[in-house]
Amino acid sequence: MATAAIPDTAAKSGLVVTDSIKMEASRVYGQGTQVYPAKSGAVYKGDITILDTHVLQEIGKNSVILHDRSKLDYASEEFKKTAESLRRPDVAIYYQDDHKNPTDTAKVFPFSPAKDDLERVVAGLKKSAKELNMPDMDNVLDSLAGRSWERNQEIRKHIKDEKVAAKEAKAASTPATPASPQQKAPKR
Repeated sequence: MATAAIPDTAAKSGLVVTDSIKMEASRVYGQGTQVYPAKSGAVYKGDITILDTHVLQEIGKNSVILHDRSKLDYASEEFKKTAESLRRPDVAIYYQDDHKNPTDTAKVFPFSPAKDDLERVVAGLKKSAKELNMPDMDNVLDSLAGRSWERNQEIRKHIKDEKVAAKEAKAASTPATPASPQQKAPKR
């Protein structure tokens, strides 16, 4: 199989974007998807697809980052098992140490796009509050954001519980005896 590398960046990271990886990215994320090797010091957020030796991560429309699977360290073994069992889970991958220094290996954490959006909005509101000389707003905004997130989680749990109850009710109402051949015959 032919190997096509992205110049400079691929050589620095040690990752090579092969034709087979490009084809897999197109199959999963759509035609025209561009694949880029992960860079030391970067942070990537988005859903992942786990391949044999690599991980693809969608970071935007038609943009995918290629990660070396052997260089990914999950936040916990339980999270790793969960991520590997899900279809395209959302994760944040940090090629940084605790002091934000660049690293060649990465730490993988759970990621919620909804929570990330909320945190960005709150950060913007805090910035605006400081510009308007409202220094006490930080704690208020943090409290409001925390309560909003709790409410969001409560609603999601309630919806999930309702779906489970509906499935259980449907399963309980389904007859246990198989249908007779006469019941299955097509109508004329």
